[in-house]
Amino acid sequence: MSNIRNFAIIAHIDHGKSTLADRFLELAKVVQPGKHEEQLLDRNPISRERGITIKLAPVQFGYKEHILNLIDTPGHVDFSYEVDRTLSCVEGVILLVDATKGIQAQTISNAYKALEKNLSIIPVVNKIDLAHANIESTKQQMVDFLGVKKEDIKEVSAKSGKNVEELLDFVLKKIPAPTISKDEKNIVKALIFDSYYDSHRGVIAFVRVMKGEIKKGADLELAQQKVSFQALDVGIFTPDLKSLSTLSTGEIGYVATNLKDIHKVRVGDTIQSKKSTEHPLSGYKKAQSMVYASIFTTDTQDYLNLKKALEKLYLNDSSLEFSGIYSRALGAGFRVGFLGLLHADVVRERLEREYGLHLVLTPPQVEYKDSGKPGIILEPYVKLLVVTPPEYMPDVMRLCEEHRGIFITMDNKNQITLTYEMPLSEMISNFFDRLKSISSGYASLDWEFLEYRSVSADKMTILLNGEPIEEFSDVVVMQRAQQSAGNLVKRLKELIPRQQYEVKIQAHYKGKIIASERLSPFRKDVTQKLYGGDRTRKDKLLKKQKAGKKKMKMVGRVEIPKEAFLKLFKRD
Repeated sequence: MSNIRNFAIIAHIDHGKSTLADRFLELAKVVQPGKHEEQLLDRNPISRERGITIKLAPVQFGYKEHILNLIDTPGHVDFSYEVDRTLSCVEGVILLVDATKGIQAQTISNAYKALEKNLSIIPVVNKIDLAHANIESTKQQMVDFLGVKKEDIKEVSAKSGKNVEELLDFVLKKIPAPTISKDEKNIVKALIFDSYYDSHRGVIAFVRVMKGEIKKGADLELAQQKVSFQALDVGIFTPDLKSLSTLSTGEIGYVATNLKDIHKVRVGDTIQSKKSTEHPLSGYKKAQSMVYASIFTTDTQDYLNLKKALEKLYLNDSSLEFSGIYSRALGAGFRVGFLGLLHADVVRERLEREYGLHLVLTPPQVEYKDSGKPGIILEPYVKLLVVTPPEYMPDVMRLCEEHRGIFITMDNKNQITLTYEMPLSEMISNFFDRLKSISSGYASLDWEFLEYRSVSADKMTILLNGEPIEEFSDVVVMQRAQQSAGNLVKRLKELIPRQQYEVKIQAHYKGKIIASERLSPFRKDVTQKLYGGDRTRKDKLLKKQKAGKKKMKMVGRVEIPKEAFLKLFKRD
């Protein structure tokens, strides 16, 4: 026990966590330098291509007579709950900050999580070898934020390996070993911090054993889900699975559950002895979808392939949820719930790349709840953390106010840290893109779900010649209704091709039409066959044509090509 060190690397996205993990594994001779893929622990090709960790990865390795359990955590806010549970599995963290970017939003958010859990924190400045690295300024930011001494901040280049060995030596000194109470040997408690599905052994749970021992063949249960199972196998990550006979207190490893549904093996749940009377470990919460989008295939014959693909992803992604829907314009599809916009984008890319599908995704929406009062609904709010250089602060604050943000606090050391409360629907519209634009890419963003709050809102229905079109309809808050309606009817006027009859595009909200556009019809030249004669003959035919158009407008249905939907959704 005294030789075990459990630690994680936490940082803002793209600050070098996975590259530093590569260097550690090379020092421990798990892999040879130059003879392995970069970002070794990122097994997902999308992770490597984007340069971001979207799936945490644990690994155990030996170093100078010690056993080290390292967990490389995701840096993106969509996966913050996994990071939180991971930090409950370790005694310390390396807090990594890019010297070219300084402290950013997720640096602060993850550091707060570590501080709340009383973890040992090793502050590290990375990328010191780059020409535009601002090492002293970055170290000063860390001093101001963490209250540490400047000389206690380590400087490394994860890319070149400079000072990485000294950092790993410091991990052995700074991060404490796990502790054990003598009276807890017969009590089994293990925290699940991740999982995946194996077709032969069922769900593989990633665990930290907090108390007792988990033996192969042991009868266990999931405390929150009330599901019993037998441990088919236990072991450690090297990073591949290595089977052992026992996992003991303080160790990080895996348990093969033989359960076939990953949604029963939830992150944050406790594995304990069967029929245990002990309380489960604290901190569990069910991961909930924050944004929703409808997914259709461009070829309606691919519907069953889409269903099979989603079912396969569902096996390995406990946060994914979906249900069937039908659109008159796009055919059969699915309404899918995601943790956030990155999660949605990764799922879309996997569906297209791994299963060869061509997809249409509707713009992301949030889920509203019924308040029980007419005209009042409950909408999700988030707590927003924005970090920006001082020169961009006025524009950033103005942007937050435009998106219905409520100012909470401001810290103005070196960089400005702003805290706002904002409706989730505002944040997922185009807030992030605008934030990056007005700050020239320097501002960063982190958020967490806060609560549901009442708001005056209703469904805005788009009518085409009086007929409601559900694909364009959505719940809209009252103060956004006029703007949203005007923008949408204008865009539809641009995208819907002209018909043989007039098309009225209207937005209906709270019992009245609040925006309208008219698409004029083609005029067929019914006088083309006439040669000579007086004007009355032409007028008679034109009058007959006009009467026919009126009749067609009443009973005709507007044709909307699929391309119009594609362009509309892509533009969003």
